Amino acid sequence: MKVKGILFTIISATLFGCAPSIVQKIYSYGATPETTTFFRNFFAVPITFIIILLQKGSFRITKKQLFSIAVISCGGLGCATLTLVSSYPFIGTSMATTLHFLYPVFVALICFIFFKEKLVKMKIVALILSIIGILFFFQKGGNSNHIYLGIFLSILSGLANAFYMVGIDKFNLREIPSMVLTFFISLFAAIGLLLFGLCTNRIHFNLPHQAYFFMFLNSILIAFVAIALLQIGIKYLNATMAAMLSLFEPVTSNIIGVLFMGEDMTIKKVIGSIIILGSAMLIVLIDQRPNHEVEQKQLCETIQKEFH
Repeated sequence: MKVKGILFTIISATLFGCAPSIVQKIYSYGATPETTTFFRNFFAVPITFIIILLQKGSFRITKKQLFSIAVISCGGLGCATLTLVSSYPFIGTSMATTLHFLYPVFVALICFIFFKEKLVKMKIVALILSIIGILFFFQKGGNSNHIYLGIFLSILSGLANAFYMVGIDKFNLREIPSMVLTFFISLFAAIGLLLFGLCTNRIHFNLPHQAYFFMFLNSILIAFVAIALLQIGIKYLNATMAAMLSLFEPVTSNIIGVLFMGEDMTIKKVIGSIIILGSAMLIVLIDQRPNHEVEQKQLCETIQKEFH
């Protein structure tokens, strides 16, 4: 059973790691980040709606929960997705995904600053390591301004994703069935992204049918297949191991980016990636203590619901 759990979790993380390459394919057909992220969530709405009906589930939630979902959908998930995919043209998918994985560190910081949770010494070490890791990605040169913008956007995506994860926890949304929560989050994220795209004139619908095919494929692979495999994996493993195996996502993204998308990978970037992923793993290991295990298992099911 444990081997099966490891296998499902690794496959899930690998699918998440493949998502950036699909997004780059969508860009090749003229889609903008706003268009891509809108349809990523839009396609998830009717599918989750049908699944809930087939499961004879209930859509009933409180007004307070509805408001909380709207906040974390637009300010958390929507922002995280948009900023992450917007960083790809500037720094590539491999670097962007690695920097995005600073979110466990940001979760610890948010809980410390706003919820007065204790920041143990090892988490402080993880924070310092993450900052050191970021410094390895900075470079001088003609395109340094573009690189800095890409770094800023990918780090912002990690911060927004941390806000999304903390919101799920602190707003008591984990009691909502997973598919129902996915439905409402996708709905509000789609609405927010549509309004933002229309106001900025950055969302386009006149795209070739190939673009819509890949946007639909991206939505299906991430919203359902990858998340379903992750949740199955969690059932066979403890949450800590599942979270650590999820680090295969940036590893996969790096491999695909270098081998198939022509992205460069210098020694400095390799060192920076190792340090950042090490800091993320350190946060996970710190939270493996018994009093955190149940919370970590529930949170792990929401970690990958951020749509890459």
